[in-house]
This record gives sequence, C-alpha cells and structure tokens, in this order.
Amino acid sequence: MCMIDGAEPVQMLSEGYRKARKEHKCSECRRPIRTGEAYYYERFKCEGDLNYHKTCAHCEVVRQWLSDECGGWVYGGVEEDIREHAQEGYGWPILRLTVAMHNNWLRRDGSLRPVPAVPKTTHDIMREQGANHV
Repeated sequence: MCMIDGAEPVQMLSEGYRKARKEHKCSECRRPIRTGEAYYYERFKCEGDLNYHKTCAHCEVVRQWLSDECGGWVYGGVEEDIREHAQEGYGWPILRLTVAMHNNWLRRDGSLRPVPAVPKTTHDIMREQGANHV
C-alpha cells in the first residue's frame, strides 16, 4: 500500500530548484546537501502549519518514481515508502534505490553517487508488455 493513500494534501506557497550557497540538510535522506549542489525547495501549508522542505536531487528521483507509481508521496516518508515497495518485490531497481538512499547516496569511499535515473513503474512495464502483444 502506498503511503499517499489517505494523506492530506498541502497548499503549495512556493517551490523551485536552487543551488546551495551553504550546506543544507535533505528533508528525506538527512544527507547534507553540499555547497554548489542542486536541490528542490518547497514552502507549503499543511493542516494550517507553515512548512519548508529541501530535497536533494537523488531523493527527487525516488519522489518522482513514487509519484508515477502511486500518485504522490508523503513529505518525510519517502524512504519508508520506497523501502516498503522494495520489500513488496518491486524489483532490483527499487531495491537499489532503497539501499543507496539508506546509505545517504554515498559510496563506500564517501564520494557522492551520481543521481540515478527514474526506474520504470509497473504502469510503464504493463504498457510495454501490451505494446509487444499487439
């Protein structure tokens, strides 16, 4: 089950891509967003409270996959949601995202992994299979 099911929508106030002029922390993986690194900034109201969210480019990929697969994501719940999808057997690409996110997108030597491509969703795979059967 996707975490977005039953979640309250937010009222977006401002959003956009930024380049870090100082170190920030990703609201999803908690990894430091390094100076010069691109990130996505959102300011929104949820249940009357003003919130802001900074998301590294790596976690944006996970959010995009969850959005494409499930119709959305829950702020601060992206890692848990992708882990549940991996445990439900969504395949190696999702498992790889889960492990990389758990490791804060860092390699063993401490260097930052490249931003991964967004994996195919079950919807993409079904469309491809349908096209091959025509």
